[in-house]
Amino acid sequence: MVYVNSWEEFSKSVESLYFSDPMKFRFITKLKANNGLYLKVSNNQLCYQYKTEYAQDVKKAEKLISQLMRHMASKEA
Repeated sequence: MVYVNSWEEFSKSVESLYFSDPMKFRFITKLKANNGLYLKVSNNQLCYQYKTEYAQDVKKAEKLISQLMRHMASKEA
């Protein structure tokens, strides 16, 4: 498991991991009241994690998740 320090690097890693094999892609979010938001993506071979305590990063995570959901719901292969 790799903790990624910058949001830009994490979002690029998430997209490349999803497009490499969408059927094995997993996205886990965990919100802890005292420690912030944890994001984890995996495809059973690679795993990236990101931790934040800032509200603006939560908005960025929400936008990233909605983009991924749009890709998952589309009929394009």
